[in-house]
Amino acid sequence: MRILMAATAIALAACSSSAPATPPQNARIPPPDFEIHQVVGPAQLDYPEGNFDMKFRLDIGNRADVPITLSQVQLVTVNPPGGAYSLDRRAYYFHNVIDAHQIASVEFWAKASSVGQSRRTTEPVTIRGTLYFESPGGNFRHVFVKELSQYGE
Repeated sequence: MRILMAATAIALAACSSSAPATPPQNARIPPPDFEIHQVVGPAQLDYPEGNFDMKFRLDIGNRADVPITLSQVQLVTVNPPGGAYSLDRRAYYFHNVIDAHQIASVEFWAKASSVGQSRRTTEPVTIRGTLYFESPGGNFRHVFVKELSQYGE
């Protein structure tokens, strides 16, 4: 019986002293400044129905003392279906180096789908994205949520 109580006490002590695991911060550099723009969207394409390609531009300002490399962008819409367009979660791959204290623009085309012209065609579209970066100090990511107007910026 004493052995059981001692084992229980040791197990409780071990559980109470452990801290929750948190992923280590790989890169210790300031996060980049960032903006996303919809360059070509439904309005420029005469409100297509079905699948179509859209063009986005990322403006990234590197505030670090070292170069950073944009390696991947993931985008998905979080608004209800039936608006101006929807983006399924998809990854877009890059290898764009942004020198220290410089600003770079990256344009890319994304796959979208739409129900065509409707009452909700001109509603803003909310996008959630993740930018993946590499740096000499390690890898890091930047998560954002942005509402994009369908009337231009």
